Amino acid sequence: MTNEIENVRNVLCEWYVAMENHDTKKLAAALSDTFLLIEHDELLDGKYLIEMLSGEEDSTLVANLHDFHITVSGDTAWSTHRNSEVFTSPTKEPLALEFLETVVLIKKDGNWLMDRYHATRLSPAEI
Repeated sequence: MTNEIENVRNVLCEWYVAMENHDTKKLAAALSDTFLLIEHDELLDGKYLIEMLSGEEDSTLVANLHDFHITVSGDTAWSTHRNSEVFTSPTKEPLALEFLETVVLIKKDGNWLMDRYHATRLSPAEI
């Protein structure tokens, strides 16, 4: 694995660690100014996503990103990978979710930032 591919993988994995730790500063720092999350039929910008995640302090999320397919071309990279996660809210049983995700990252000032994040749920479930 080349250093840049490893760096991209680390950005993605560390972003989920920040989510697990409810660290909104680290979450926001990994996003470009033009970030968009595409999940199902919704488009969420970075500011809205961080606000939404900051309201989830009572819930837990444990994610396992795996089966990475990463390409780096200059200052642009993309990863398609699987995300097996368990979401637990204070009022519901833990919910296991499986996603197939593609993330486009851009390099700015030497740092990889997520610019587009598309997540497709593989198994039906409701949060």
